[in-house]
Amino acid sequence: MRTWRSNGETDDPWAAPDPALALALQQTDWYAHHRDLSRTVYRVSEFLILLVTALTTVAAALKASAWLTASLAASAVVLTGLHKIFDSHDRWIAYGSAWAELQVAVNNYRLLPEDQRDAEAQRRLLAKVNEVITTDTGGWAARRRSMAQQRSA
Repeated sequence: MRTWRSNGETDDPWAAPDPALALALQQTDWYAHHRDLSRTVYRVSEFLILLVTALTTVAAALKASAWLTASLAASAVVLTGLHKIFDSHDRWIAYGSAWAELQVAVNNYRLLPEDQRDAEAQRRLLAKVNEVITTDTGGWAARRRSMAQQRSA
């Protein structure tokens, strides 16, 4: 992913003095951001599902109008469906695992003395970054296929 700064410089990791480290850090930041976003979406959606479900029960107990009780119940169903579609809990776990793997690889690379961060060390770091991305993407695709098969069954 290439982004441009206001001063015309690029965030292209391949233009950095140590491209392998720059790419690994860029991916680590990406996974950290998406891990945190998925955690927030998961927590908010869980809270809303619990709240709307509880309000449905309270509305029914208070003999609220049928349209209000039905609207709350329908909202709970919609929220539950969206929660499943967006899969934020599994994404939170997957992004967190990918982030942790990349962080370990970056830490190990940074522990190497500067003179040992040669082409082979950079190749190993890039291989780990590629492995994490491929594993994460493959896991996502497998979950999507599984969900599609469950819907069609």
